[in-house]
Amino acid sequence: MTKILILVVLLLVVWWIWRHARSPRPGDETTPRVAEKMVQCVHCGVNQPLSESIISEGRYYCSPAHLRDARIKNE
Repeated sequence: MTKILILVVLLLVVWWIWRHARSPRPGDETTPRVAEKMVQCVHCGVNQPLSESIISEGRYYCSPAHLRDARIKNE
């Protein structure tokens, strides 16, 4: 019985330490991230951040392959 109580107390101490280690400390606040504009691929319709897209002739593509496929299709 004593071993079980020691184990329970030990688990509670570990849980308490883990919980307090995860809590933010004063001064650790980071600046909030600004949401990036999302655009849709003309070829497949997948939404992605503007910074990751490929822009050609005012249209957005998610990959070089889709840009190439769109150019082939339009020829």
